[in-house]
Amino acid sequence: MIRDIAIVGFGLAGASAARSLRDQCYDGRVHLFGDEPVPAYDRPSLSKSVLSGAVAEAPPLLDADWYADAAVEIHAGARVQQIDLAHRRLHLPAGTHLTYDRLLLATGARARTLNLPGAELEGVLSLRDQVDSANLRSRIGPGMSLLIVGGGLIGCEVATTARKTGAEVRILESADELLLRVLGRRLGAWCRERLEALGVVVQRNARVTAFEGKGGRVHAVAFADGLRVSADTVLVSVGAEPDTALAQQAGLACARGVPVDATGLSACPELFVAGDAACWPLRGGGQRSLETYLNSQAQAATVAAAMLGRAEPSPQVPRAWTEIAGHRIQTIGDFEGLGSWLLRGDAESGHPLLMLRVHDGAVLAAMSVDATKDFATAARLVEAGTPVSLPELRDPATKLRDLLRARPSVAPS
Repeated sequence: MIRDIAIVGFGLAGASAARSLRDQCYDGRVHLFGDEPVPAYDRPSLSKSVLSGAVAEAPPLLDADWYADAAVEIHAGARVQQIDLAHRRLHLPAGTHLTYDRLLLATGARARTLNLPGAELEGVLSLRDQVDSANLRSRIGPGMSLLIVGGGLIGCEVATTARKTGAEVRILESADELLLRVLGRRLGAWCRERLEALGVVVQRNARVTAFEGKGGRVHAVAFADGLRVSADTVLVSVGAEPDTALAQQAGLACARGVPVDATGLSACPELFVAGDAACWPLRGGGQRSLETYLNSQAQAATVAAAMLGRAEPSPQVPRAWTEIAGHRIQTIGDFEGLGSWLLRGDAESGHPLLMLRVHDGAVLAAMSVDATKDFATAARLVEAGTPVSLPELRDPATKLRDLLRARPSVAPS
C-alpha cells in the first residue's frame, strides 16, 4: 500500500503533481520539499510583470489555503541532502530522514553560468527566482543601462520589460540570430526586428571574454576583438541545466536530465522524475529535457497517475509560449526535420501569423504570432495527427477548424 509520497521540488511540476494526486483521490501522505521559503509561484512572470513592478511578487500557483486543505505537508527551505534508494529514504538537514513509498524528483533547472574573468563582480546577475527578479528590478529604469548576455527566450523577455522602464538595453548573442533554438531563424529575425524597434540594441556573433569592474562592481564587458561595452548591470541569460545533483548522487545515470520512460519512471523502481529535470521521451522519437511550462504540467499529471498504479504512457510534444516586444508567440512540436513550412497570415502588416511544418500529409509543428485562436486549432491538428493537404492549408479561405472536423484523426506514433 502506498502511504507516503515524497516530492522534491517546489516548482510547477512538484505542485502540479501534488494537486493531481489529490484530484485522483490519493488519500495517503504527500510531502513537498523545496529550497525556497514559499511553495510554487508563477515563474514566467519574473521576466514580465514582476520585473516591471506591475505586481509586487509572482502569483502563487495554488491558493495558500490549498496545501492545508489538501493535507499536503510543506517542508519549506528544507534541502534534501541525499537519497537512499536501497531503503527508500530521504536524508534531511539536522540528521533527520523520511521514508517514502514513491518519490518524485521535480528539481527543475539551474541557470547556466559563464566561467569568465569578472563573473563574480557585483552587478553580474542571473534570473531564476523571485529574489533574482527583485534584484534586477531595482537596477533598471531611466538612465540605467542593462547588458544581456544571451538572446534566448528569457533574455528577449527581459529586454522587452527593461526597455519599457526606460532603461538602455543591449543584447549580446553569440549566434548569428536571436532565438534560433526555440523559434528558428525566420521568427527569430522577426523578433529581433521588433526588439530593435523598441530601442533594444542587438549585437550578434558576439564573443564575450570578460566582465570588467571598478571597486568590485561590473562596469563593462570585453569582447574577443578587443572592443568593450559599458553597462551598469549585466544579466547572464545563456540557458539552464537540469538540476540532477540528487539523482547523480544516488547513482542514477544522467544525460542532460534524468532519463525516464513515458510515464516518468526512472531506472530505479519507485523513483519518478518530471519537469525540467526529466529527460522525457518525445512523440516523434528521441528524448530530452523540454524546459517548458506546459510540458511540465502534462508530465506531472502523468507521473501522479503512474505512481498510483494507473500508468498511461505519454510521449511529449514540445509546447511553449512567450511574449516578446508586445507580441504573444506560441509553439508546438519540433521545428527541425522533414517537411515544408507554410505561412498563413502576415505579421508584417499587423495581421496574425501562423506557420505550419507539414510532412507526409500531417502538421508536425506550428508556431504563431498573435494568432491565439488559430494556434489552438493548429495544436489540435498536431496532437491528433489529422490528415491534411497542402492546397487546402495554403488557401486563406480554408478554416483550420473545418479541417479538424472533416477528417478522422490518426493515432500518433
